[in-house]
Amino acid sequence: MDHGTIVRLPPSALRVHASLLLVSALFGANYVFTKLVLHDVSASSWVLFRIAVAAIVFVPLALRFGKTRPTKRLVLWLLLAALLGVVLNQILFTIGLSHTTPAHSAVINACIPTWTLLLSVCLGQERFSVGKVLAVVVALLGIGTLLHADEMVTGGLHLSPEQLTGDLATWANGVSFSLHLILMRRIGPKVDPWISTAVMFCAATVLTSAWSLPQMTTADLQAVVTPPVVWYALYGVLFATVLTYLINTWALQHTRSSQVALYINVQPLIAVGMGPFFDLPAPDWRFGVALASVALGLVLQTRAR
Repeated sequence: MDHGTIVRLPPSALRVHASLLLVSALFGANYVFTKLVLHDVSASSWVLFRIAVAAIVFVPLALRFGKTRPTKRLVLWLLLAALLGVVLNQILFTIGLSHTTPAHSAVINACIPTWTLLLSVCLGQERFSVGKVLAVVVALLGIGTLLHADEMVTGGLHLSPEQLTGDLATWANGVSFSLHLILMRRIGPKVDPWISTAVMFCAATVLTSAWSLPQMTTADLQAVVTPPVVWYALYGVLFATVLTYLINTWALQHTRSSQVALYINVQPLIAVGMGPFFDLPAPDWRFGVALASVALGLVLQTRAR
């Protein structure tokens, strides 16, 4: 062996799993902190603030670490990816969370791998199988329980219209992000991850401005820079957006995407565990059923693949 050669060993399994657990914990806490931000800042203003500040952080990182520029054709695909995965994703997520609880939002978003699987089969990216169908059905039963589908059928629905609106907006956010993942799976190998992320967040800032700026008020601007809201807001940008992306990118180089998906189930537990410390409502039995169903669905989905 050449003693002048540096051999880089792969990271230990413990380090990879610890990183994935950290990402899920950061995302789980973000449901609670975003809910607290929305007490004082409008959804439209918060979406623009989060995307724009993240873009400001990602651009110098792309200039420093990016290697290849995308072609004009790929830029057009990145604009569509930005619309699905950043603009619609963040708008629907924030509107949904402003009308529902962090626990509901976290469980519904935990189904994103399931929606991705279902849409991938419909679009021909993955093959149909009984195992995959079973995984989707199990997850849907859990979400149906959370959304009181049984009471809708029997006519005894007691879910408030506001919470139903929030849950459905959160579901739409998950579908939008699933389409983003399918698109990025197709063009991902052709683009530099640093450059593509910076392009998407810059494009998303422009697109979101068209929706947010007409609704923005001076009160929103004052609130978002006033403690403690500013600390919650900075957490959402620096920890739940920038840091989670960097860790996820590193972890995906050393494990399977299905392994990453399973850690999504940690997010609802973090969101629920933090809730009582911030006077947020505790979940009922439906939350437990939904969480167990989504977890089982993800396990079945991983085995089917």
